[in-house]
Amino acid sequence: MADQIGEVLYRRLKAVKREFGLARFELGTLLEVFRSNETLWKGRGESFSSFLEEERIQANGAHQFMRVAKKFVLELALSDTELAELACVNFRILDIAARIITPENKDEVMALVLALGERDAKVALAEMADPEQAASTTTNVSSPVKSLMRRYRELPDDYRLEFLAQVNPRRNHDRQPSREHR
Repeated sequence: MADQIGEVLYRRLKAVKREFGLARFELGTLLEVFRSNETLWKGRGESFSSFLEEERIQANGAHQFMRVAKKFVLELALSDTELAELACVNFRILDIAARIITPENKDEVMALVLALGERDAKVALAEMADPEQAASTTTNVSSPVKSLMRRYRELPDDYRLEFLAQVNPRRNHDRQPSREHR
């Protein structure tokens, strides 16, 4: 009985996640339509930014939703099936993909973001982008340690393993425990 309940809840979790992803596309599309047509928001705010503020929509998130929706929904006119496939993809990854996807590389980019995890997809998309676009997906961090940690987190899993093998060639289980003073 518990297994059946767990399976039902898991299927519902996946469905809600997909519905949420599709809602992000819809919200982004609506906001892009509002942004591009001043008569839709005029009277509800002094500017589009103030309109977002009045509607209690965080501006940075709204702009990300609009960029993704503009590219995937309005420009590429992806089918409902294609949007449903992308609905569960991390939105930061979709935002990066939106900057490089074209009608010519659409199948390759979609296959990449659907098949890879977030870190691997980010690296692969950066490799697909031209150097100017690849530079815009990374940020400078003032602290060298934070920068190193950020770069490590962005590495694909196989590069992480290679890095760790170089940093610590001896495994923890190979080490002898240190002896304390008796």
